Amino acid sequence: MSRATTISNRSSRRTFRAGGRRRPVVLGAMAVVVLIVLYASLASLFPAGVDISPAAGSMDVPAGQQIHVSASLLRGSINSIQVKQIPLDPAGASQGAKQVEGHLENGVFVTSSGPLELKSDTRYEVTVSASLVQFTLTGPHHHQVTEQASFQTITTPAPIFSQGTQVVPVGAPIIVEFNTPISSFSYHISPDLKTTSSIDSKDPTKAYVNLSDDYQQGQKFDLTITAAVGKDGIQQKQPYTQKIATTDPLKVEFVPGDGESGVSKGERPTLTFSENIRNPADVQKLVSVDPATAGSWNWVEPNKLEFKPAQEFTQAEKITIHLKGGQDALRGVSGSFLREDVKSSFTVLTEKVIDVNLAEQRVRAYDNGQLVKEIICSSGSKASPSLTGTYAVYAKSPAVDMSGPGYFAPHVPWVLMFNGDYTIHGNYWATRFGVPTSHGCVGLPVPDAQWLFNWTPIGTIVKIHY
Repeated sequence: MSRATTISNRSSRRTFRAGGRRRPVVLGAMAVVVLIVLYASLASLFPAGVDISPAAGSMDVPAGQQIHVSASLLRGSINSIQVKQIPLDPAGASQGAKQVEGHLENGVFVTSSGPLELKSDTRYEVTVSASLVQFTLTGPHHHQVTEQASFQTITTPAPIFSQGTQVVPVGAPIIVEFNTPISSFSYHISPDLKTTSSIDSKDPTKAYVNLSDDYQQGQKFDLTITAAVGKDGIQQKQPYTQKIATTDPLKVEFVPGDGESGVSKGERPTLTFSENIRNPADVQKLVSVDPATAGSWNWVEPNKLEFKPAQEFTQAEKITIHLKGGQDALRGVSGSFLREDVKSSFTVLTEKVIDVNLAEQRVRAYDNGQLVKEIICSSGSKASPSLTGTYAVYAKSPAVDMSGPGYFAPHVPWVLMFNGDYTIHGNYWATRFGVPTSHGCVGLPVPDAQWLFNWTPIGTIVKIHY
């Protein structure tokens, strides 16, 4: 063996010995890394926490389930548990709350009578206190935690009815809102009406009852939901009744009022409705004035219509306003309408005056202050004198039977009524005029009475004086 070879072998031996000295260090470092990774994996695989079932925020939990609670495996223990039970009304509002006394057995919450079985229509609030182990690089550490979970059990179907009356507009269905989606329902209406029903396909918490052709304004009746089926086949517990009313008919008030007299020539008649009108543009074909009068109808408010005549009304003229009714006429915002056609009449103030001078026994007719005619008369006697004062003619009749203590006069002609039974009329039985002989009325020769009757409109002022 040559020297060179010997040297080479020694060198190789030295290299081998040097590698052998570094191996324990490398192995130790690797062990530390593996331990850290294992530690991190253990903490990841077994996170510290409390598991509560049903989970927090759960809805529609089936009735009969139990409450389960556990801490992470090898990572903690349960110290205490509190369960609060909160019954809910059909609308989901709390009806009070009570603490349920109990404890955990094998991870199940139990009471003195056994495992607690969840009730429907109830919210539960579970509070758990636990001691958990947290792995850290410096070792395991214990800390106390409190976990809470609130969940709600399945809802028994029930309609959400108000204490008041539900008003159903014309053409609209009765809307029945349930507290949970339903698959079917049944009902009864009293008094009995022809109806159809359906459930909203997009929102099965809503059902509709249509009144078909039986809808009438101003109706009142009771709707009773007798049964309903919700999720998992759960059924309504009891009947529920809601008072229902259809809209009241549309009403209208005329100014001037029907039969009013002495209305100003510059009057702007108004119609005020009981609610705002939803089709105001239709007014031109639904309202008219008789006799035909040039002018315009204007909505001064959503429920107030005014007629503005192009010129002043003619004195003593009788004006009648006609308003169509029915479902094709003006409609309130609720869908209400006038049940039938309506009309209202008024008489324009006349500038005619009948002046009765009892001292002179003369009747004078004035128009715009101008004397038109003077007529001799016979007024009330001393035993039954004529009234004095200022009045207005409120009614006219071509003939009236008159009677009183000790007399009867049939078919008295051309009667102008101005104050109760006191009138101006033709006197066919008088033998002379210019002398007070009547029973209180103002008697005229029949031809003159006829002329005055034709000349005098309703509302004409009557002044009687000495």
